[in-house]
Amino acid sequence: MKPWIATPQKSKTAVVTLADGINQSMEAIEIKDSQCVATINLDSFLYPTLQVTDGHTLHSQHTGYISRLFKFGNKLYCTNGKGLYRYSGGSWVAVFEPGGEDNSRPWPYSMFFDGSKLFFTDGDIRLRQWDGASVTTIDNAPIGESFITSHSNRFFLAGKGDNLLSFSGLRDATDWTSTDKYVGTGKITVETSDGDKPSGLTAFSNHVILFKKNTMHKLFGEDSTNFNMTQPYGVGCVSDRSIVPTRDSLYWLGPDGFYDYMGGAAPTKISDPIKNYIAQINMLYAHNCCAGTDGRFIYLSLVTGTATLPNVTLKYDMQGGRWWPVSFVATSYYLDGQTLYFGTADGKIMQMGGNDFAGSAINWSIETKPFSEGDETIRKTINRLFIVADIEPGSTLNVAYAGGTEGGTWNQVYTTSNGTGAIQSIRIPVIVRTPETWYRLKLYGTGKVKIHRIIREVSKRNG
Repeated sequence: MKPWIATPQKSKTAVVTLADGINQSMEAIEIKDSQCVATINLDSFLYPTLQVTDGHTLHSQHTGYISRLFKFGNKLYCTNGKGLYRYSGGSWVAVFEPGGEDNSRPWPYSMFFDGSKLFFTDGDIRLRQWDGASVTTIDNAPIGESFITSHSNRFFLAGKGDNLLSFSGLRDATDWTSTDKYVGTGKITVETSDGDKPSGLTAFSNHVILFKKNTMHKLFGEDSTNFNMTQPYGVGCVSDRSIVPTRDSLYWLGPDGFYDYMGGAAPTKISDPIKNYIAQINMLYAHNCCAGTDGRFIYLSLVTGTATLPNVTLKYDMQGGRWWPVSFVATSYYLDGQTLYFGTADGKIMQMGGNDFAGSAINWSIETKPFSEGDETIRKTINRLFIVADIEPGSTLNVAYAGGTEGGTWNQVYTTSNGTGAIQSIRIPVIVRTPETWYRLKLYGTGKVKIHRIIREVSKRNG
């Protein structure tokens, strides 16, 4: 056995691009959702750069569990256990309050075809119309309907109590009794062998889609002469508020995972990386799970364990197929142009964007899975670490390592307390020795940081 020499005769440089992979000679080990032990408040919007997620600011304060958010007549609306409210003059004003407080109220809504009227169902499960000035009850509409959507100039209703899909008269959302076979109203029976009742309703890809817990059904046709409901796939939905249509896909939460449907081929389950979260969903309150999108990411809030309202939020990168956990919990979402709003269980309405979380610094971190260099029977020494990153003023970056495959004792080897905002290559001025071949890295801090790459210069003894 030869002693260590002052200048190693064998050395190599390993380059790590966090969102893309660790290059070990010709072999790459990707570091993304499947290669991280933990990651908090980071994403890869600027792929392959890894950066701290956007912050959010407090838009307004309301009361109670915010179950839905949307806009009508260029004003923001929300619902909670007590009623339907409009944001006007810097405060929330009641539009309709059925009395009492009940978080199980569905509050589904849809706009009239020209956007002039809002239709919603309330705590009594009655269809009502709001024109911006007064609320009118649609007395001839079916009672007890929990889901509503509009398609081909008709309104469609479905309830949790029967297997009927009701449709309104053509271009008349207040007509639910006329019998003309071309422009009149009607009902379609949607039965399945298990007897399940509807759990969601939406319009996507030129079809009305009705969900049950274990099945989805597509409506074909233009009127009562040729309406035909088919059951294309055995994939269901457990929460209508998890249904998110985008330009290219329809997303929703099923009993066994989160699905992506492009309108042609069978839906694809995309939630395997978060299957541990999915397995913990409280199915008694799964109807309170919800999802939304900002155009790039899907945000999914789940009710897990013994919770009755959402208690964890994750985000899905629609371009890269990656999942990221976030530290806030949303109970409803609304995308207004390019601005995403979300509600919370304590009545806050937040607006995405900013460098902090409503005045609190963003804490972020990433821990890698273990890796080694080359021959795993020879101990290694890390001579240098370089971090290529943008660290915004007032933000911090810390670098630590833990020896072994499951090492949890972090040795901090670098810290910076105030960045410059410009891209820089930071040289860690210490030599790190690991008694084991395997080791893990951890990067963490506060504020806004973009991490472009990690460079590890590794030396090992001759022979």
